[in-house]
Amino acid sequence: MTPPAADDNANDADARDDEAHGTRANDDKASEGTWGLALLAIAPTACLTLLTDSPGTFWYAVAWVFWGLSAALLTAGWTEVVRHGARGATGWTTCALTHGVLVLQAVHLIT
Repeated sequence: MTPPAADDNANDADARDDEAHGTRANDDKASEGTWGLALLAIAPTACLTLLTDSPGTFWYAVAWVFWGLSAALLTAGWTEVVRHGARGATGWTTCALTHGVLVLQAVHLIT
């Protein structure tokens, strides 16, 4: 059996130190990246509704598909928050922005 490498011992010591001080790099909490995909998925819907006054049936259907994708990603984001908690104010700001854009686009698509 070979002794552990010096780097392994150093990494273990760093991990114990991080846990003791509550500064783990991978704390698995939801951050602004959790909501980023949903915000990106709603972008095509926003472009379609802003660039055309009355989109045709095909573009209207495409807009709803992207809206649905964004809503599904938001659900996944909330699942992450419920399981692991939220990281901080930036995550909640992105969350609020994403929800606001999603609601605005739903109102625009319905009316």
